[in-house]
Amino acid sequence: MRERTSAETVIRRVALGLLSVGIVLGGMVFDHAHPLTMFLFLCAFLLIFLGFRVGMQEQLELDQEAGAPESALAHASRSRLGLAGVILAIGLACLSYRWIVNHRLEQTAALFIGIPTLLAIFVVLTTHPRSAKGSVCKATSIALLISGIFLGEGFICILMAAPLFFAVALVIGAVMDRARERSRKAEATMSCVLLLAFAPMSLEGVHESVSFSREEVVSVERVVPVPAAEIRAQLARRAQFDRRLPVFLRLGFPRPAYSTGEGLQPGDPRVVRFAGGEGSPGDLVLQVTVSQPGRVLFRAVSDTSHIAHWLQWKEAEVCWREAGSNQTEVRWRIRYRRLLDPAWYFRPWERYAVRLAAGYLIDTVSIPAPGG
Repeated sequence: MRERTSAETVIRRVALGLLSVGIVLGGMVFDHAHPLTMFLFLCAFLLIFLGFRVGMQEQLELDQEAGAPESALAHASRSRLGLAGVILAIGLACLSYRWIVNHRLEQTAALFIGIPTLLAIFVVLTTHPRSAKGSVCKATSIALLISGIFLGEGFICILMAAPLFFAVALVIGAVMDRARERSRKAEATMSCVLLLAFAPMSLEGVHESVSFSREEVVSVERVVPVPAAEIRAQLARRAQFDRRLPVFLRLGFPRPAYSTGEGLQPGDPRVVRFAGGEGSPGDLVLQVTVSQPGRVLFRAVSDTSHIAHWLQWKEAEVCWREAGSNQTEVRWRIRYRRLLDPAWYFRPWERYAVRLAAGYLIDTVSIPAPGG
């Protein structure tokens, strides 16, 4: 019985190793395949892997019922297998990341939900930790560090993605811990349930048919101590970004350095240079399309700054009217297209950032600088 058990254990580990190698090689083979093909490929291998795990759990329960003690050698071997599982899971996550980037899906939920889901489930099933939450959080932390050191991700991307990665990891870890308290079989069953639950969420943004509306409009209104005539004169000048940005916009986003262009006649250009923060310097090119008393509309022509990875500027409308003696009500309305998914997570963040930007533009572009 012991020899048979040892032989079965060796066979299962060899099968697990071949399965892991198959996943990696499959990722390389399907590197330029259709996203749905690769997604189904990974799901199929993960389901096969779950089948192996069910068999291993059943064998472990049989050994425990037979009173077979676990030797120190077996314990050390399982620890090494657990470490190998973590390394393999992170390697699989990195491979998935490269594949997602190659297919230009790095702005979709396939990255921000799919990878942490794959990482968490794979870690729990390969390492069999005492605390699933602790193990998946450790693996997630290592994966995020690797993404910054070896995969070239910037600070702001990691900062924005970290809460979502850890949220997915904690949910999966907590559910797996609860399932393990009931029985070993429930662990594998719950893994399938989690996969089926998170897989559809990971598809958001992969195609327009599985995406929510991306068009956004943010409007900020303020009453400023400046005559209405001065507002128009200030908008006609070259913008100077001499005021300090809000704290959130200084975390690592590209910052407006300087601008060129003057006038408010239709066709007059504006070029805003963004530098610093994440990404290479780039220019946002705007053009005046509507110029009326109390209203100016700027249309975005192009954007080569790193901000274009997160959202696409459309229009900026500035309206103003007198609100009393030397008081003017200014409204800065920005229309843009959200490029990051999932919407429930990134939409509030982007709207918050654009709202801060609109308020900053009112204070900086619409109001003359002190002593100016």
